[in-house]
Amino acid sequence: MHNVALPIILLAIIASIFIKAFSKKSDPEKKRREDLAALASKFRLQFNSGNDFDLAEKFSFLSWLRRGDVRYAFNIFHGNVLEYPVTIFDYHFSTPGEKGGYDYYWSAFIVEMKTNFSDMIISHESRESRLAEALGESHITFESAEFSHAFRVRTFDKKFAFDVCHPKMMEYLLANQDLTIEIRGSAVAVLFEDWLRPEKVEANLSRLIEIRKLMPNYLFSKT
Repeated sequence: MHNVALPIILLAIIASIFIKAFSKKSDPEKKRREDLAALASKFRLQFNSGNDFDLAEKFSFLSWLRRGDVRYAFNIFHGNVLEYPVTIFDYHFSTPGEKGGYDYYWSAFIVEMKTNFSDMIISHESRESRLAEALGESHITFESAEFSHAFRVRTFDKKFAFDVCHPKMMEYLLANQDLTIEIRGSAVAVLFEDWLRPEKVEANLSRLIEIRKLMPNYLFSKT
C-alpha cells in the first residue's frame, strides 16, 4: 500500500507545480502590468496599477475621456519626461446594454501645460465626427488636400487650428495617421482605442512629446 501511495503523491506534487507554472504563464494581464511597471522604472516615472477614479475625473474635461459610466484610470505613469509633465494610463468606461452593458478600454498619453488653450480635436472621419458635422459643427479645411482628407480638425477657433496645424505639424501627422489628438485647456492628449501595449508605450510617448514640441512657442507667449 505504501509503495502505491508514493507514486500518487509524487504525481500530485508534479501536477501542482505544472498547474502553478501554467497559471503564471497564462495570465497575460499580470505580465502586461509587470512590463508596464518595468517601463515606468526605465523612464523614471511613478507607476500605480490600481484603479483610480479621481484621476479619470481630473481629466474628464477632455471630451474623449468623459464618456459612459464607471470611468477609472489604471496602470498609471506619472512624472516628467524632458521637463514635460506627463501622465499615461489605461482608461475604462462602460455603457448600458443588455446583459450588464459593455466595457471599453482605451489609453491616454497626456502632457500638461501652463496655459489655457482653445478646444480642438484632430481625429479621423468617424460616426461621431459625421454626427457632429450634421449638428452644425464643421471641420476646418486646410490647403493640403491630403491632410484635410486624412484628418478632421474641429474647433471654434479657426486661427488656433492654423497655428497648430502648420506645415511641419501636418507633415508629422500624415506620417502618423493612427493618432487622435485633443487639445483642451492645459492639456495635449494623444488617445488610442486600445489598452496600453508595453511594446508601443515608448514610441507613443515620444510622439506625444514631439507633437508638444511642434506647437509654436508664440502660442505660449500669448497665454
